[in-house]
Amino acid sequence: MRWKNLGPSDFFQKIWNFLKISTILTIFGSNGVAARTLINIPSTAPSGWLIGDLRFQNLIGNSENATLQNSIFSSYFEVENGDKIITNSTISQLRGELFELFLNVQEQNFHRLVTLHIYVEPPNQIAHLKKFLSTVYRSTVYTSQPPGTTVVFSKPISLENQGNSSNFQIAPISKTPGQFLVKPRGKSMEILMMKTSLESEDVGKHVFYLAALSDNQMIAQTKIIVEIVDSGDVNFLLMSRKMIAKFATKIPENTTIYQVEKRNISEPLLFHLDQPSRFFEIDHFSGKVSTVLPVGYGIYHIRVVARNSKKQRSDAWLQIIVSGHLKNSEKSEIQKTSRSRRHLDDLIFRIPENSTMEEIERRKMKIPLFPGETIGEISVAKEWLKIDAEEKIRILKPLNFEKTSSIIATVPINGLQSSRTQTIRIHVEDVDEPPSFVNSPLPMLAVVPLNPTIGRIIYQFVARDENGDGDSNVQYKEIDVIPAGSFSVDSKSGVVRTGWSKYEKGETYRISIQAIDMTPSDNSTSQLSEVAILEILADERPPQFAKQEYEVAVSEDILVDYSVVDVKAQSFRSIEDGRSKGPITYSLESGDSSSSNEMKSFRIDPSTGIVHLTKELDYDDPALPKSHQFKVTAREDNRESHVALRIRIEDVNDNVPMFTRPLYTAQVREDIPLNQTILKVTAIDKDSGDNARITYSLDNQNFSINENGEISAKIRLDADQYNERHFVYRFNVTARDHGTNQLSNTAMVHIRTENTNDESAVFLPTSHYTAFVAEDAQGGTPVIQIQARDADRDEVTYSFMDKNQRSTQTMNLFTIDQHTGLVKLRHGVTPIDLAEAENPINLTVIVEDDGSCCVYPSKTHASYATLLIGIEDVNNNKPEFPDCARYSEIAKIMEGTYKSDPPTIVKVEATDDDSSANGDIVYSLYYTQSESRKAFVIDRHTGVLTPSPHVVFDRETRPREDVTVKATDRGDRPLIGFCQFSVEVVDVNDNAPQFERPSYETSVSRFEAIGTSVITVFAFDNDAAHNAEISYKLEVDTTAGEEHQNDIEFFELVNRRSGEITLIKPIPMRTQKFVFSVIADDNGVPESLESTSQVILNVLDKQQKAPKWHSSPDCKPGITVAENVEMNKVILRCRATSSGDNKKSDVIYKLTASAGGHGNSKAESKFRQFNKFENGNEWVEVAIMEPLDYEQINNYTLTLTATDMTSHVASTKTFIVEVMDVNDVVPQFTVDLFTGTIDEEMTPNEYLEKMNGKPIVTVKAIDTDSDGPQNEVHYRIVGEANGEETKHFRVDELTGEIFPNEKFDREKVDMYILKVEASDRSISALPGANGPNKDNVKVQIVINDVNDNAPSFEESKYIGRVKESEGEGHDVITIKAHDLDKHSNLRYHLIGSGGGRIPFGVRTDSGTIFVKEPLDFESADQYHLILIASDGRHNATTNVYIHIEDVNDNAPQFEQQKYATTVIEEDVDVPKVLFNVRATDADQDEKSSRIVYRLEGQGAEEVFRIGKYSGMIELVKPLDRDPPTGVPSWNFVVQAIDDDGMGLVGYADVQVNVRDINDNSPIFPERLFGFIEENREPIHSDGVYFMDVQARDFDDPTTENANIEYGIVRNKLIDGEPVFRIDQNTGKIFAMRSLDREMASEREFIIEVRANDRGVPSREGFANVTIKVTDMNDNAPFFEKTRYEGSVEETAPIGAAVMSFSAFDADEEAKDNVFTYQLAEESDYFYVTTDKDSKQSAVGVLRVKQIYNWTIRWPVLIPKTPFYCLQPIPSPSLDKPVSIPKLGIREKERLDANDYDPEEEVLLLAAAYGFRSEIYMF
Repeated sequence: MRWKNLGPSDFFQKIWNFLKISTILTIFGSNGVAARTLINIPSTAPSGWLIGDLRFQNLIGNSENATLQNSIFSSYFEVENGDKIITNSTISQLRGELFELFLNVQEQNFHRLVTLHIYVEPPNQIAHLKKFLSTVYRSTVYTSQPPGTTVVFSKPISLENQGNSSNFQIAPISKTPGQFLVKPRGKSMEILMMKTSLESEDVGKHVFYLAALSDNQMIAQTKIIVEIVDSGDVNFLLMSRKMIAKFATKIPENTTIYQVEKRNISEPLLFHLDQPSRFFEIDHFSGKVSTVLPVGYGIYHIRVVARNSKKQRSDAWLQIIVSGHLKNSEKSEIQKTSRSRRHLDDLIFRIPENSTMEEIERRKMKIPLFPGETIGEISVAKEWLKIDAEEKIRILKPLNFEKTSSIIATVPINGLQSSRTQTIRIHVEDVDEPPSFVNSPLPMLAVVPLNPTIGRIIYQFVARDENGDGDSNVQYKEIDVIPAGSFSVDSKSGVVRTGWSKYEKGETYRISIQAIDMTPSDNSTSQLSEVAILEILADERPPQFAKQEYEVAVSEDILVDYSVVDVKAQSFRSIEDGRSKGPITYSLESGDSSSSNEMKSFRIDPSTGIVHLTKELDYDDPALPKSHQFKVTAREDNRESHVALRIRIEDVNDNVPMFTRPLYTAQVREDIPLNQTILKVTAIDKDSGDNARITYSLDNQNFSINENGEISAKIRLDADQYNERHFVYRFNVTARDHGTNQLSNTAMVHIRTENTNDESAVFLPTSHYTAFVAEDAQGGTPVIQIQARDADRDEVTYSFMDKNQRSTQTMNLFTIDQHTGLVKLRHGVTPIDLAEAENPINLTVIVEDDGSCCVYPSKTHASYATLLIGIEDVNNNKPEFPDCARYSEIAKIMEGTYKSDPPTIVKVEATDDDSSANGDIVYSLYYTQSESRKAFVIDRHTGVLTPSPHVVFDRETRPREDVTVKATDRGDRPLIGFCQFSVEVVDVNDNAPQFERPSYETSVSRFEAIGTSVITVFAFDNDAAHNAEISYKLEVDTTAGEEHQNDIEFFELVNRRSGEITLIKPIPMRTQKFVFSVIADDNGVPESLESTSQVILNVLDKQQKAPKWHSSPDCKPGITVAENVEMNKVILRCRATSSGDNKKSDVIYKLTASAGGHGNSKAESKFRQFNKFENGNEWVEVAIMEPLDYEQINNYTLTLTATDMTSHVASTKTFIVEVMDVNDVVPQFTVDLFTGTIDEEMTPNEYLEKMNGKPIVTVKAIDTDSDGPQNEVHYRIVGEANGEETKHFRVDELTGEIFPNEKFDREKVDMYILKVEASDRSISALPGANGPNKDNVKVQIVINDVNDNAPSFEESKYIGRVKESEGEGHDVITIKAHDLDKHSNLRYHLIGSGGGRIPFGVRTDSGTIFVKEPLDFESADQYHLILIASDGRHNATTNVYIHIEDVNDNAPQFEQQKYATTVIEEDVDVPKVLFNVRATDADQDEKSSRIVYRLEGQGAEEVFRIGKYSGMIELVKPLDRDPPTGVPSWNFVVQAIDDDGMGLVGYADVQVNVRDINDNSPIFPERLFGFIEENREPIHSDGVYFMDVQARDFDDPTTENANIEYGIVRNKLIDGEPVFRIDQNTGKIFAMRSLDREMASEREFIIEVRANDRGVPSREGFANVTIKVTDMNDNAPFFEKTRYEGSVEETAPIGAAVMSFSAFDADEEAKDNVFTYQLAEESDYFYVTTDKDSKQSAVGVLRVKQIYNWTIRWPVLIPKTPFYCLQPIPSPSLDKPVSIPKLGIREKERLDANDYDPEEEVLLLAAAYGFRSEIYMF
């Protein structure tokens, strides 16, 4: 396309200027003007190139749609969405072409024509086209996305390889959807943004086009498809529902094989596989599918599921094909798999374009289905494909590769569980087809001036390859020109030029020509076109019509002045140069001289040739013709031509199907057999064909209807639905026609079903009952009420089935009431009986009907139900731990942590003597409120105790862990039991021995005697004793140097368990010091741990003595201190002095401490030494620095070491500090609340006897003080001063056991809260405390209820009301009895005050009275009932009065179900009273008595009316019985509506029959045509029957008014005898003689027939009958000449055409008159072919058979000239002679080619004929 006048101001204005299209011609259509426009397109444009957006360019309106009119070039284009013209294939073969595209534009019934002139620019005239990165951009947005959201595409909207210098802009070239904004972003990209909020009506695909513009030219196009998806749609997440991944080799593991594509690439999805796969997995976030294991050859299928953040779900199949080099067996297996999965693949078929329909049918293309699948309606390519009932794919029209290379259709497949879509792909395979001529109009005609210049162009043949659909690269091969040389044809262009300068006026010249494909791709097929014959007249020709005949169809609803058809004729140029012809004028006349009405409906524009409608059409009017025959005449300069025009009127679906009645009724038994016709409905549609073909449907699933309107039961009917003994099915029947715009109508159907005793009683709500009775219940206690309903409304009785299969009212411990179904405990049953009974008790209940429902005799029915009655436990036993005492012995846990796989410490088990939920125990751990350390976890069901993963168990810190387990039952009021024990933390050797010092150093005299103890080391271990058995050994100190490597040889340990080191060898004189290591080993398990300490012994040359400790009262080896001693108290005061020569030497002290014989870092911090000087002496004092706690550590070991500072000789002294316990621990209860239970009404002795002396509850407190009075715990009950607590209960002072002191009454006090105090027996040592330490706890004692009170009702009388219309199960009133016993399980049952059957029941557990059987106010309006409440031991009763309220449940009933009468047709005596109808209502209320009457249906209120309250029906208009507007019978419904027209409706049918009068004449159809074969001789006097005529009389066909007689008014005579006769009764027409079509007078006859009825007075009608004599092949063909002459070059190739000739036959319309041509005598040099010509007839072509080398014309050498006879072969059945013309192909007239030397040629000729004489040359 080219742009002109592009201004720089506004970008989009440039685009508009680009899209402006110049109007070059206007023509007048039905509405005025039809635009013709010129558009340039590049020849390199690809398929899908937008030619123009008609709506965007304002060529059509918003509500108009365009379609392409068929033409030579229309196959290259298509209309998209009714407004966009695009190419559907490449158009390079059209380069340089200028042609027209015709568009039919329609808006409802308004039509017009738009013509586009298209010029395809050659490559040298257009800029080089570029490409966008994608030819089609697709994206998806959702209605939930906000305005301004960027639409994301997979690629940027930009050009390929644009480079830095690209200068282009991108803009829309079609209308942009209003939901989007096209926004430029730089010069290389367009971003599409939503500019409005999206609604549900926006859902769908939106298509528009963008173009890149550069230098005023379009250089690229792309298509934008944005799909708006409803956010509620579950199938929009993935790009495709079927994906395929193919691999040529096996796939290794961990290989990514596929990326699942999202439809919206910006939306995050989560992926997973629908079923786990051995071989494949999918990444949850990215959608990448990868292998888990190596994947071998085969075909695999997995279903991928995607979900978005809204939990919406989509799925798709992924098929993985691993092909590779397979063994045959593997290939076979894959093929089997592939076949079984074909429904997942596209169905692909390849069909050659020249395939016939039969060949395509033999392919048996079929859609494979799985069981249960059905095929829906094809939605795409419906004009190409159809799926029949056998799933076969049918091709609807011939295939043409050049127009459609592929067909893609989608078919919905509906399955039982899910649906899928099947894609069908048909690839049309190209076949090399011969050229075909495309000239128009036909036949090919031209004129030639009488005196033209030679070479003047007269005509141009135009042929195209591929049967006219391909390129124009053909060669035109002239067959013959008659006369020869008169014209020439250019072999390349097909142009016909004059060969003479003078032509004879009135002479006709003929040219025969064929086109040859110059680029054949298949040499095995002929590439010759048909023979084109051009007739050239040397005279003026009349105009030639574009078609040889016209036939159009118009719909009956087109508007007046609609343009029906354009029958333009083409004018030939004048043979006189310079002379202009006058205008062509058109006229229209009827094709039937006897019909003048046709001219009233149509007219022709005399100047344009357009035929217009002049009056409205009505296809449905039988008096109007369905088709019109015309003759169109085109006149020009006193010459005229004619063409036949047939206009067919097509029916429009403008009539709604009408039912014969508005309401159809029937009455049947409910057991009517299925598919038996109940009634028939009839609807009539005045349209025709599919528009009148009616399909019926129902809106009720219980019935079916067939195509004849017959309604039958589809499932068994039920008359018992509303508890009445009949039921009326009310539904609608719809009649829908099959027109394009389907119309429908509805009628009502009422089918009353009468009851039969066909149903058994049904238990409600189930046939499996479960009930419970308390274990302490007494005889007579109601258990459950069994309820059964018989839909037939029979009376039912209840019973049990005994072991002998007989019914009984008493079974085991229970009885059942035969009328009410109440099951009770049998009188006399005790709790002991219940305790001994099987639990549960299984009973079978029988309910039997009595058949009293129906008038039809029938057998009775029985139904069975199971009843399980459980003995319900009373929760009066709390959980007990029988082995609680031994858990402390067996519960152990190794110290450490247990993050995973915790071990079982102990499994506790509690027992509960109750049953069911009361005996189900749940375990939990109990902790006091102050306890933050929760060391254990217990399984609530099994009681398995395990360590907590959050706690570190350390024996050194906590050697035992206390635990309290709580067991709770699941009773309504749960009871609780406790078990307290401790868990021993078993030691693990996790502490290495620790020396009291990191190193030891002392002095030893060099002269010390052997065996002397030089030093004692000491180590301790915090582990348990078995991991703390320390032994010592000496080792070399490797860090001390080589000089000390042998030091340990001088010393040894006294024993391995002692740290005392003695000297065993004399000390050498040179040795100054010993250094070695001592190792302490704890000998623990499984591995021992060691510690090392260094020992340094300094050798003194003199004997040195250790410091000496002085004794004093404050320095005793044993000290006792109270645990509550004050801080900084000095507990030791000691002094040591130097001995020997260094008495003045100073002494230094060091204190070490350990706890309980073991080292402890905490022990060091509790004590501290202080040095003090008094009177010149230095003392060491030890004071307490931290509090002591007897309960944690009860003794410490202190070691004081005194070291002489001069000699470094040390002396140690050990002290034992005993911690004395004081009463500083308060007794602590094991739980915060103790609970217990006791039954009411039980004396203390009875309680002790029942419980075997067990207490109600035992309280326990623990005092961790040392044994003695300080930890002796005593209990007492404390509380108010009046001592009420001790009045009711007592506690054992030492054991804490609590017992009752009296009998309790739960109804007075149901629970006691006691305060129990625990105290020790010593004065408290705690600051501020007086007396012993003590604590208290609350004890809750619950008084268990026993059934010692009778239930009671609040009122002695209750009143309920219920409407009679309420159905079974409706709750009327709920009455509750009360029982002072807290957990009393009350049961209710209901009886009539006077006995007998009552229509009410009571729910035994709730006291709700409900409707058990249908109520009827008219039968009983009040019931007096007795309601009984029982707690299992005691009963209470009350009176219940239920009033039945009347409702409007009876529709009015007419005195008659049908009213009928007859009136005379066209009776003007109106209004006329027809009926007085009356209806009554069985309801007694005032509203029901106010009845309003109405009419509904045919003629209601228009023809008939009724008095609103009187019921008087009147006729208000005269009635017409006869078609098309009249009806013979009027059927409607009279309604009676109570409640003043607002209530229930009663119906009755009304039928008014119309008695006929003879007011219609017989009429014949619009046209009567008959055909009779020529030469048929009558064989009897009746003649030859060949047609019949039927007249129609709209009067009553059952009367003489429509009894018709026939006759001939105007006949044809031959030789004075009538040619035809008619049977007066049947209308059959006979020929009375043989006819010869070849006689002009016997080709067609028109006779006039008459039809008259036998009514009084008689009426008649007339019509013309056209009788045509059909041609038989009874004449031999003949040639137009008796002699043909021609010439051929001697070098003409084999098959070259020499001449053509045509034969003629008088039997021009005989069906079997088909010509073939052959030579009468076989020739060695020529043969004849029969070719199709441009007139669709046959022409004979003489062709060269072999090359004949004729060299020169020598008269003396001419032998006898041979003549070849040509013989046209007609039908084989013809036995008449055939004319055989002679072909004067004289061999001497062969044209010699200059291919030999003259002398050589003479010699050759002479040799050929045997001449030996002298040759003469002239």
